[in-house]
Amino acid sequence: MEQKPFDTLDFLLLQLGRAHHNLMRRQMHTLDLCRGQPPVLFALYKKDGMSNSDLAEFLEITPATLTNKVKRMEKAGLVIRRRDEEDERVSRIYITEKGRNLMENLKQARTEREAAMLAGVSDSDVERLKADMRKILENIENYQSKFD
Repeated sequence: MEQKPFDTLDFLLLQLGRAHHNLMRRQMHTLDLCRGQPPVLFALYKKDGMSNSDLAEFLEITPATLTNKVKRMEKAGLVIRRRDEEDERVSRIYITEKGRNLMENLKQARTEREAAMLAGVSDSDVERLKADMRKILENIENYQSKFD
C-alpha cells in the first residue's frame, strides 16, 4: 500500500518540528525571551562562567552564533561577560541574578509544554518514544557520514 505524501515520516517530522518551534517561540515570547536563549541560560545555570568557545561547543553551535545570542542576552540583563582573571584573552559568560530568577519560569514552562505535548501518552510509551528518537538520531548521524 502506497503512503500518501502527507503521511510519510519525513512530512510528520517536519510538521512536528514546525509545531514545536512555533510553540516554543510563543511560550518564550511570554517570558520576553527568544527561542534560542533558554539553552544558554540552562547551561550557565549548571556551569556558570564558561568561555564563549566552551559554551558554544556544549550547545553544539558556532561561536559566532553564540556571540550574537550573548550580545542580545547582555542587553536584556540576563548574562554578563567578563575577562578571565588568569588569561585576558578569554571572555567568560555568567548568568545574572535576573537570569537566575527566570530559571523557575523556564522550568515551569518546560513542564507545562511537555505535559501538553504528551497528554494521553503513557509513561512507558514516552520512554519508548525517547529511546526510538535517540536511535533515529544515531541512524541519521551514521547515514550523514556517507555524505562527508
